[in-house]
Amino acid sequence: MRRTIFILMLFAAVLLGGCAGQHDPRTGGFFGGVAGLSGGGYKDRVAEREARLEELRATQSELAAEKGQLESQKSAAQAQLDKDQALVRAMQIEITALEKKTKSLATKEGTDKQRVADMQKRVTDLKGKMNQQSSSLDDLEGSGLGDADMDLRRKQLEKQRDALRKEYDLLMKMQMELAQ
Repeated sequence: MRRTIFILMLFAAVLLGGCAGQHDPRTGGFFGGVAGLSGGGYKDRVAEREARLEELRATQSELAAEKGQLESQKSAAQAQLDKDQALVRAMQIEITALEKKTKSLATKEGTDKQRVADMQKRVTDLKGKMNQQSSSLDDLEGSGLGDADMDLRRKQLEKQRDALRKEYDLLMKMQMELAQ
C-alpha cells in the first residue's frame, strides 16, 4: 500500500512538474496559464503586441502623407501637361487658318507669287513642327520619366513652343503686309 501511494505521488509530481515547466503562456496548460498570469508573461506579450501595433500605425500614417504629396505632384504635372497640350492645339488651329489665308492670297491677282510660295512653305514647315511638338507632349504624358527628366523635357518643349509662336507671329505679320 505504501508503494501504491508512493507511485501515485510520484506520478502527480511528474504531472505537475511537466505542466508548470513551460514559460510560454500559450502552451503551458492550466498551470502554465496560472504561471503566465502571476509571472507577467501575458502582460509582456500584450505590451509587445501593442508596441508593434503603434509602429505599424505610425508607418501607415507616414505612407498616407507621402501618398497625398505624390498625388498632388501628379495632379500639378498633369495640369501643366494639359495646359501645354491646349496651347499646342490652339496654335494648330491658328496655323490652319493662316494656311487657308495664304492659299487665298495665292489665288489673288497682283500678289507677289514668290513671297506667297515662300510663306506657304514656311507655314507647312511650321505645321510639321507643331505636329511634332504635339506628339512629344503626348509621349511625355505616358512616359515613365522621373520628375527631373519630365521637367527638363517640358522646359525644352516650352522653348520650342515659344520659338514656334514667334515664327507664327512673324508669318501673320507678313500675311498682313501681303494683304494690303
